[in-house]
Parts: sequence; C-alpha cells; structure tokens
Amino acid sequence: MLIGVISDTHNHLDCINKAIVEFNLRNVNLVLHCGDISLPKYAAEFSKLKCGFKAVFGNNDIYQADLENTILRFGIIKREPFSFKIQNKTFLLSHHLNASSNDNAVYDYILSGHTHQPRIIKTKTTVFLNPGEACGWRYGKKTAAIIDLDANREEIFEL
Repeated sequence: MLIGVISDTHNHLDCINKAIVEFNLRNVNLVLHCGDISLPKYAAEFSKLKCGFKAVFGNNDIYQADLENTILRFGIIKREPFSFKIQNKTFLLSHHLNASSNDNAVYDYILSGHTHQPRIIKTKTTVFLNPGEACGWRYGKKTAAIIDLDANREEIFEL
C-alpha cells in the first residue's frame, strides 16, 4: 500500500496540482495532509485524487467549518492529533509535532508538518516523517512524501 504525505500547501494551487498529479501517477492508495491547507477552495482541489484523503487542521486553517464541509465530500479532516490504523500499522497525524510525548512508542508512524523542513527519522519503534513544505515559500524547496507500507520504505521527493 502506498500513502502520499503532504503538508503546508498554504493555498499554493500550482504545487497542490503537481502533488495531485504525482500521487495519481504513483497510484497511491491514500493521501495524508499534515495541515495548513488554508482556504476551502484550495482544499477542494484534493477531490481530484484517485484515492482516499485524510487531513488535520493546521494553525493557518482558520475557516475550519468551511474546510470540513468541503473535505467531507471526498475525505475527512480532524483536529490534531488524529490517530488511526492502516494495515495493522498505527499512525498519528498532526500539524505540530510533540516530540517529547511518552506515547511515541505506541505509533509506527508519526506524521507532522508546521516546520516546513522535510525529514525522516527512524527509531526502533517509530518513523517520524515531515514531508516538508509543498508551497516552497519558506525554504524554496517544494516537497511531499510517499510511504510504501509493503516495502517498509519512506521517500521525500520534490514537486
């Protein structure tokens, strides 16, 4: 199973569409958004995905009711932290990472955004993944990520 991970799209339509094309080309089964979509009209673009969609609100997602109404047509958005299971793997989806949490060992994957810095950190029990900033505004590098659950592999790529 392939999972696309994206964060901090911040209304950047070109990058959102590039990510959607890439996720569709790679035949991902699910896309997870780590927050800061921003406006509902940009959230609606994710309806073009050929897979499921789950997201959390970020600190710049101030129109939460409108975002939720838009996304409920094709996916789900929740307040952070949002935990769930996929193929017996536990996930924690968040915008802000609470790295000091004693619950880290409970999750196989902890996904976050907010810092706009891409990273993959693996411990004995957990993969911490931040796909970076899809918008490219803070650091100039537009990135997203793929998790391959079957191959137990994670990859950050440029949009």
